[in-house]
Amino acid sequence: MKSFVESQCLRAGSVLRLFVLCITAACLCACQSPEVRVTESLPVKKLSVNGTEMAFVEDGKGETIVFIHGAAGDWRSWEGLRPYIAQKYHFVSLSRRYHWPNTSSGDGSDYSVLQHADDAAAFIRALNVGKVHLVGGSYGGRIAAYVAQRHPELLRSVTMSDPGFTVPDTAEGKAARSDFQKDMAKSSAAARAGDARQSTILMFDAVQGDPTAFEKASPQVQQRLLDNAGTMPLWFAGAVPPPMACELLGAFKVPALVMRGERSRVAFAASDEALLRCLPKGTASAVVPNAAHYWYPVNPQAGAQAILDFVAKH
Repeated sequence: MKSFVESQCLRAGSVLRLFVLCITAACLCACQSPEVRVTESLPVKKLSVNGTEMAFVEDGKGETIVFIHGAAGDWRSWEGLRPYIAQKYHFVSLSRRYHWPNTSSGDGSDYSVLQHADDAAAFIRALNVGKVHLVGGSYGGRIAAYVAQRHPELLRSVTMSDPGFTVPDTAEGKAARSDFQKDMAKSSAAARAGDARQSTILMFDAVQGDPTAFEKASPQVQQRLLDNAGTMPLWFAGAVPPPMACELLGAFKVPALVMRGERSRVAFAASDEALLRCLPKGTASAVVPNAAHYWYPVNPQAGAQAILDFVAKH
């Protein structure tokens, strides 16, 4: 695997690719508050879809809510929300292809937003629970949006947390994008140099906007990120998806919620505001207090409550 990772790291992305990846950075932020520990262990199950195995956990009964993690994450990314969600709903959290604890014999060329969206759709069908509420964070939020756009018949609703589709073409938006690109370029350079671990750490710091973010993160978050460091070269080398144009967002057929952390970087906040202007009138929004982009382990109760309030209406 090391030689494969090193070879993939040499594939330099274009400036456009770097920006698309930058603004969709997933599941990476500094957790300045202690991570909520979930002590009850659950069996990790697997479903075979699209030629790969996807690990997942499930808990609770009722309508199903499926959670999709972002970059350098896995099913554990959403564990803090589970005790709140599973009280009223069927909680399902999956690990995408190539992410811990999944194994894959692929060469990484199938690591893309559209492939992950097709996997998620196939996973939902394989669950055989009917329509679901779909929640995605960061890169996972972008995946969730493509599922909603391409497979609306599978969903009751879609929630996207800081998916980073676009940044408004304003002075503030351009400045935010430029600052974010500069930080993300360090992670890209580390990946090209063959250092997936350092690339992961720098990604984490960049998304939070804090050069000491990884250092301050809980041991659980650090380990989770590093368990998925091998996916970073795949992420940078992945195909740039077709643009999710404003008119496509405006044609969404399922109810949508756009979320972000109160302290998310300006680039994410500006992107979310632009996204809300494109989505159908009446699209819901929520801000998780006292947390940044990766709010899930920092303030899971508030985030879970926002999701619960939204799905209860749909």
